[in-house]
Amino acid sequence: MVSGHEQLRSTFETLIAKEELGHAYLFDGDREIGKALFAEHLAARIERGIFEVSAEPLLDRMRVSPNERGNLGIDEVRALKHFLWQTPVRSSRRVAIIDGAEALTPEAQGALLKIVEEPPAHGLLVLVTYDSQALTAPLLSRLTKIYFPRMSSCALAAFLVKEKKCSSAEAARIASRAYGRVGRALALLADEPPVADEVGAQLEARIVALRERDLVKNSATLRWLLERALLVAQFNVNAPLQKKAVEYKGSRPYNEHTYGKSG
Repeated sequence: MVSGHEQLRSTFETLIAKEELGHAYLFDGDREIGKALFAEHLAARIERGIFEVSAEPLLDRMRVSPNERGNLGIDEVRALKHFLWQTPVRSSRRVAIIDGAEALTPEAQGALLKIVEEPPAHGLLVLVTYDSQALTAPLLSRLTKIYFPRMSSCALAAFLVKEKKCSSAEAARIASRAYGRVGRALALLADEPPVADEVGAQLEARIVALRERDLVKNSATLRWLLERALLVAQFNVNAPLQKKAVEYKGSRPYNEHTYGKSG
């Protein structure tokens, strides 16, 4: 199930069929939109021929993510290198997935650069991140970047109705609060998140929308929103303070009557 990324699935199916799959990809895009899950589906497609994760374990897939300190260090990269250079057990490729690549330390990125510069013939490396700017320029230049967009509210609501058996009204309500992020929609469906998460998500959605338009025209608005987002992150366990941070207008760099109208 690859919700909202059917076109990307079609693209990778074509690459596999033509034997033109690259050796190193960067899956970039906002949080909770299914990038890591898509990588898992891709690994399943390569190993089992079906673009969908199942309960059956994958023998030729390895996945690493940040440790308890929030880092991805050189030891994890060395383990990936050892894995990639082994002969596949039952597929044409060994797939190594780095989920949370923005957490790679400088040393780990240096070691990873050596892998992508001289990749094994039967290896595929997929880096998953929401912040590609955390990666060094040399490493970025050697990765094929794949951008994952958010889903439209209509598409997200349709997914909830079809896959999660929601009523149309419930699906529309959840989709309106998920801001195109399927992961957030599933979290809302499972258990109502705190208001603090709602505040941060609203700011993030506003920033993304403006960023995709005229950056020069919307620069003042974006600057103010980013300042608010930093405060929201600072007060991430205190919903009342988050609301005050968003409502505070002392540092607003433009007339408040223009707020919400830029772009």
